Amino acid sequence: MRTTAKFLGRLIVSLTIACAFGYGFYGLFTYALPMSKHNLTQARTSYVADESEILLNGAAAAYDDERLAESAKVLEMALEKLINRKGEYSAAQRAKLERIFFLLGKTYHRMEMFDKAIQNYEDTLRMNPNHLPAKYNLEMIQMEGGGGGAGGKKPQSGKTQPKI
Repeated sequence: MRTTAKFLGRLIVSLTIACAFGYGFYGLFTYALPMSKHNLTQARTSYVADESEILLNGAAAAYDDERLAESAKVLEMALEKLINRKGEYSAAQRAKLERIFFLLGKTYHRMEMFDKAIQNYEDTLRMNPNHLPAKYNLEMIQMEGGGGGAGGKKPQSGKTQPKI
């Protein structure tokens, strides 16, 4: 009886380890590798896919390709996935929200929508008060007179804003 219990215990542990490895390999081949190759469509079909992470990566690619309106739209969709109707989010999502707010701030900054850029840089700083690029970009907009009106007024002519 004791030998059977030992055998069953070891069998259960072995099966648990095998399942964990199987799940890990599944995630690797259906999500992680496609994400690393920027194949977001394939990664999205995985059962272990993180929809908000896929949206964030897609928005970053659109930003890099100068498709700023598309990037802003996708980032707004990612925010909707992470923040509920009451404005609440899980503590585990805090770092991801910080990245989304910052990229959204950069996107609006480049689109010269300075009020929205300021709002998103401030949201980034609410997530992480030590986020130096957000502080820098926010100060650059404020120093050059951005912020005001529908999309924010344009900074003073003759001054360029560095891209961070």
